[in-house]
Amino acid sequence: MDRRISPVTLEQSMFAPNSHRRSLAPVSLATCVLIGLALTGCATTPPQGADSPPADVRHALDRGDCRVAYDALDTADAPSAVDVRLSVARVCLQRGEFTRTRNLADAILEDHPNHPDTDYAAYLGALAQLGTWNRATAMPPQQRSEQGRQVFLRLAAFLNDYPMSEYTESLAPRLARLRENLADIELQIADQAAAAGHQEEARARAEYVRDYYPGTSAARKAADRLQGDAGTDR
Repeated sequence: MDRRISPVTLEQSMFAPNSHRRSLAPVSLATCVLIGLALTGCATTPPQGADSPPADVRHALDRGDCRVAYDALDTADAPSAVDVRLSVARVCLQRGEFTRTRNLADAILEDHPNHPDTDYAAYLGALAQLGTWNRATAMPPQQRSEQGRQVFLRLAAFLNDYPMSEYTESLAPRLARLRENLADIELQIADQAAAAGHQEEARARAEYVRDYYPGTSAARKAADRLQGDAGTDR
């Protein structure tokens, strides 16, 4: 069994660096994008940063058009300011354009590691990776578990790297929900193993869920199942 990750219970809002806070509120994305992901606020007004975006980018942001704004950044004569790129990344996240969000966020973190809003860039990138994973529900459970672990690591890294960031209050509950989801997937894999007649693998998976995801509903189910199996073996 792969035990590289020790899932933890986290009980630890929403977004935008200092220059963005006036235009955003911590509201569920479900009310503004029909993808079932509570990732961002619903505001579409471009944030008021220190640098005004180029006209074509500003117009795209006014319309909430991620792709046009993103492409306009790409074709600009000079690199746009970090505030502008963060504004585009925010709109892309709201529109479910997770790859573009991650590209922008990761580039900011690489090119401007000392910028005062790196926590916001890291936050957007983490939410985009989580959004990609949440969307991929048709993925086989084993693959979904492996990719979910990578998302878990990224969210956990944010909490470790930016413990004083205001965005930890938004990411921590998402990390806790992800942990619940990963436990459910592991139990699903156990069920598949049992259905295929691989009882030892199924039991090992159930023990893993019980021992490494304590406090989750899947762990309780696994414990009940293992106790029932023990009673049957007597």
